[in-house]
Amino acid sequence: MMRKHLTVGIGGLDMGTHLDVNDRGFALLAVLMLVCILSLLGMTSLQLATQEMTGTRALQEEHTAHHAAEAAVGMVMEWFHDPAAALQGPEARLLSKQLVDGYGQPAFVDAHGVSQFRGTADRPDILFDASIPQHDQLLNDAATGWFRSLQGMARILKLQVYGPVRPGLLCTVEVVAAAGQRGHIKKTVSVEFGTYSIPPLRAAIQTAGIGASSPPASSSSILVHWGDLKSGGNVRLISQQDVPEKTSQASVSGQPYGEMSYPQDRWFDMWVGGEVIFDRPQSSETQTLPGNLHVSQNPMPGLKMDQWQYETLKRMAIQFGSYYGLDRDGRLHPGGVIHPGEGVAADEVLSARGVGDHHGLVFIDTLDQQPPRIDNLGTLTLNGEYLEGMFVMNAHVIWNPTSSTKFVPALSPPPEEQQSMGLRIPVQLSAINLRGVLYTAGDLVYCGRPRVYGGIMTEGVLSSCTDQHALLEVWYDHDLGEGLHRGVPIVYVAPGTWHAKL
Repeated sequence: MMRKHLTVGIGGLDMGTHLDVNDRGFALLAVLMLVCILSLLGMTSLQLATQEMTGTRALQEEHTAHHAAEAAVGMVMEWFHDPAAALQGPEARLLSKQLVDGYGQPAFVDAHGVSQFRGTADRPDILFDASIPQHDQLLNDAATGWFRSLQGMARILKLQVYGPVRPGLLCTVEVVAAAGQRGHIKKTVSVEFGTYSIPPLRAAIQTAGIGASSPPASSSSILVHWGDLKSGGNVRLISQQDVPEKTSQASVSGQPYGEMSYPQDRWFDMWVGGEVIFDRPQSSETQTLPGNLHVSQNPMPGLKMDQWQYETLKRMAIQFGSYYGLDRDGRLHPGGVIHPGEGVAADEVLSARGVGDHHGLVFIDTLDQQPPRIDNLGTLTLNGEYLEGMFVMNAHVIWNPTSSTKFVPALSPPPEEQQSMGLRIPVQLSAINLRGVLYTAGDLVYCGRPRVYGGIMTEGVLSSCTDQHALLEVWYDHDLGEGLHRGVPIVYVAPGTWHAKL
């Protein structure tokens, strides 16, 4: 009995050992299969990750090329706004207005909607091709190229400007940019520009008359640097000292006339439709009019005055500037919706915090928001220290600015008969109250001693208040004569014309 039990026991032991060996074999096989599966999954994940990284890199490079092309389009737009910092040579001429619009004003597009850009994609008006070494240096040079900020990320391969496809628009701008290793990702952007008809201001002061003519008649003291004064009617001044001598030997500085031993200027002429009356005339023995004082210009030969169109400026202000309605209390209403008893004071919205706080185009409408007439002009009072912008005020204006501490950088005009921007002299003007343009559809009355870098234009009379010490002094901004107004766009991207392709 014991032998049998032992044999069974041994047999049972052998069977258990045999089963354990089989289990281990199955486990090893399962582990090997699991390792293979995990390896395959890992390799697949790695391959997918690599593909995703490659796709992401390609997408990033495509975006980089696209943004580089957009930057080039933006630079062309800046060329129109700042020709002094743009091209040199024959191409630069196309950035200035060569045609005349329907109002007789200089324009990029004539009265029939024909642009001065006449080229095609095959024969563009302006072309820069990086395959030409000189052009590549202009475009991409790491130290001096226009697009040096893109160094290491993208290059501009081609930039060209030619005629528009749509009638009435200004031009087509086409840019090819490349990004990625060896520039294998290329992007082409094509867009058309339209242009606004920005009216020029070709005189430092342009007005219907100077000095109050109705009783009690009063004279005004107005001094002009660097440009002309035009008056359609009579001019009443305090003395002949308000007519600086015009001479090419005059120094060019920001010095007011009151600080000069003798007032002189290189560019000043006074054109008067009627007569000039001096409250303190010289003695009859020595009374002679200066050579730069031209009287009795109307009706012959006539004064060529700039014309600013109410509807055009209003539409532009609503589109990209600031538009206000005016109530009879002289308060402004944004958007032109008049709420009686509400509105804001002009100084709250028009005053600038400092130099560079430019308000762009600001349009203040008539009382009934119709074109200006004698009976729909309100009265607006300005008392702030400093204004910066292009202010179109369809109202009578009383301007009594507080004493200013603002120093404004300025550029003198180029020498007469020369238009080279490099010949303009940089100066600094002190105590400036207005940088830009102040236009009034009615009369403009000034108090105190306001100083302007820019221009003044009134459809009514320009005169001083009862303060005998009131003095208006203006330094003309030559850019205004080219229709270049700070903060006001000259060109824009025409809707629906932006196209991009690889």
